[in-house]
Parts: sequence; C-alpha cells; structure tokens
Amino acid sequence: MTTAPDSLDRRARQLHAEALAHVSPEVRAHLRRARHEAISAGTERPSWRLPSWLAGGAMAAALVLAVVLRPDPAPPQPDALPAAGVAAATLEDPAVHLEEDPGFYLWLASADVTALALE
Repeated sequence: MTTAPDSLDRRARQLHAEALAHVSPEVRAHLRRARHEAISAGTERPSWRLPSWLAGGAMAAALVLAVVLRPDPAPPQPDALPAAGVAAATLEDPAVHLEEDPGFYLWLASADVTALALE
C-alpha cells in the first residue's frame, strides 16, 4: 500500500492545528457550544412526526381508496362499433360484399364451384 493518503491526512491535520492556534479561546468556546447545540438539536425527535407504521398505513389506505373510487371508463356505444367495423372491413376487403349477398351462398353450394376449383 502507498503512504500518500496517510501523509495527506497528516498534513491536513497539521494545517488545521496551525489554524486553530490563531483562533482566540472565546471564539473556540463559542464554536464548541454551537457545535454541541447543533448535535443535541439533531438527535431530538419532533413530537408532531407520525410513526413510520402509521404513515405507511395511511399511504396504503389512500391508494386503496383511489383505486376503489376510480371512475370507470364509459362503455362503448352499441351502434357505433359495428358500423365502424363494417366500414373499416369494406375498405380493406372487397369480398365483404360477397359475404352479404345471398346469391353468393347459393353459387357456393352449386356444382359450378367444384368445376371451377378443378380448373
């Protein structure tokens, strides 16, 4: 291992100690008090804060309520869908007209279909 980090750490500590030597004892005492107050204030728990299990339960209840009260999508209009489907089918496949013609089924049942298929 290299000793470069150790020498860097040692040099930083030395510079810090030299800088503290130039600070008056009153200022150091004031900084020490402020540091202790900040540390003690950080460890106190605010009284208004909810326990984690209660906050989690409230979040779960809100999600369940949102799912239950979610509005259902509007059902499709019964007349609109078949008309749109037929219109799209007629544009794509011209054989749709043959399927609607009763003569097509009579011709399909005749003997001409078999002769036509053998050709």
